[in-house]
Amino acid sequence: MDQLQFFGPTSGIGLETARVLALRGVHVVMAARNVKAATKCKEDIIKGCPNATIDVMELDLSSLESVRNFANEYISKGLPLNILVCNAGVMALPFTLTKDGIESQFATNYLGHFHLTNLLLDTMKNTAKNCGKEGRIVIVSSELYKMTYKEGIMFDKLNDEKCYNSYLAYGQSKLANILHANELARRLKEEGADITVNSLHPGLIATNLSRHSSCMSMEGKSGFSAKNTAEDVTKEVDGHGLTAIITGPTSGIGLETARVLALRGVHVVMAARNVESATKCKENIIKGCPNATIDVMELDVSSLESVRNFANEYISKGLPLNILICNAGVMALPFTLTKDGIESQFATNYLGHFHLTNLLLDTMKNTAKNCGKEGRIVIVSSELYTVTYKEGIMFDKLNDKKSYQSYYAYGQSKLANILHANELARRLKEEGADITVNSLHPGVIATNLSRHSSCMSVCVFGIARHFQKNIPQGASTTCYLALNPNVKGVSGEYFADNNVAKLSRKARDPEFAKKLWECGMELTNSK
Repeated sequence: MDQLQFFGPTSGIGLETARVLALRGVHVVMAARNVKAATKCKEDIIKGCPNATIDVMELDLSSLESVRNFANEYISKGLPLNILVCNAGVMALPFTLTKDGIESQFATNYLGHFHLTNLLLDTMKNTAKNCGKEGRIVIVSSELYKMTYKEGIMFDKLNDEKCYNSYLAYGQSKLANILHANELARRLKEEGADITVNSLHPGLIATNLSRHSSCMSMEGKSGFSAKNTAEDVTKEVDGHGLTAIITGPTSGIGLETARVLALRGVHVVMAARNVESATKCKENIIKGCPNATIDVMELDVSSLESVRNFANEYISKGLPLNILICNAGVMALPFTLTKDGIESQFATNYLGHFHLTNLLLDTMKNTAKNCGKEGRIVIVSSELYTVTYKEGIMFDKLNDKKSYQSYYAYGQSKLANILHANELARRLKEEGADITVNSLHPGVIATNLSRHSSCMSVCVFGIARHFQKNIPQGASTTCYLALNPNVKGVSGEYFADNNVAKLSRKARDPEFAKKLWECGMELTNSK
């Protein structure tokens, strides 16, 4: 019988791995911080697999003392060890140091496993030699290793709170897992030991890894939470007499936003790159809401010419405009320039919406004045605005292929969305215009936004902030800001889960926002 030692075995993929290996006859040692929880898990596994051989031992990987105590106890038992699965982990913790003085994600995800592996290596070598079977070390990493600090691993600032970003620190620890596996594999091969070492990305799984993040069901001051849907937050709202433009309305939260606004009586203009697809979406919405008023117009926000053509056509129709929802976006594209010579994510997610908003602003001001109703501009950003280049926005290298990193470029464009909203809100308030502007994080939603990405992990980075939502929940904050009377007069704020959320210092910097505004004006005026 092979002997397996397993870390983080009380939930998620750890628990399932323990169960399946026990089912296959492996003697499983569940190494867990919470012995009581692990014992209960052991009992549950044995109910479904009466012949399973499972032991429980205490181990807290964030503590080097606990690691040493565990290794000493294991070795003293004289047990063999064929398989070592390094699975335990934490994600996106607020900055904390362990009692060893080490940043907690680095300590738990990497250093504890590194130390434990070294302490048990002789046991694994002896087991492989004595039983004639290859030993295996399996280290659970993540595709999010790509989303780390610019240096990869900040060796000189591992424990520096000033430099800490919870998302990048997670990526750093996952990169460390891979480097650990690679270097240990090299050393063992060089030594001739019959032990293999590999790392892996498990994919997107709904687990309690993000237990340190905000709770889906926790209501904020608005009375709503992440659990509420777009219909929930607009219940009893009468949108008749209002007109809204929605960009990116053919899928995901854009489509759900269009549906719910139409359901509430709003005249919806679907501004879409693919008119055929948008027309089909319009027909589907009308099937469920026969009284809906929906128009389809062509708009490619990555093209400044298309933006100008759309705005000119809209204005020529003499239509009012109460609500502008800037929702269209792309994510983690390979490096490409638009026909305007602008990096595609920056052009699509930020600049096209910046230009469109400016071109339609007079229409919105006149509408607000004539109908006596507050205008609202809603800009869909993302919590991933924090995962950007060190400078925040690389003004001097926006279109530089050598400096390009697809994930950071996405974060840069989302930071630009927030800065745009803040600066526009300031200008409109100063002018006395009856228009509010707010940005938002919709949450983690399974949409086709990351169709250009190499894997699903990009769109899941925010799991550390929020558990995954369905599309009606994902569209709720957009619809809340567009229609709910509770946010009347609220402007220049950033929302998540239908409530005001905190922003980083960079995103709140008014001078940085003004600099971006000037950059946007220069880019749109010169094309």
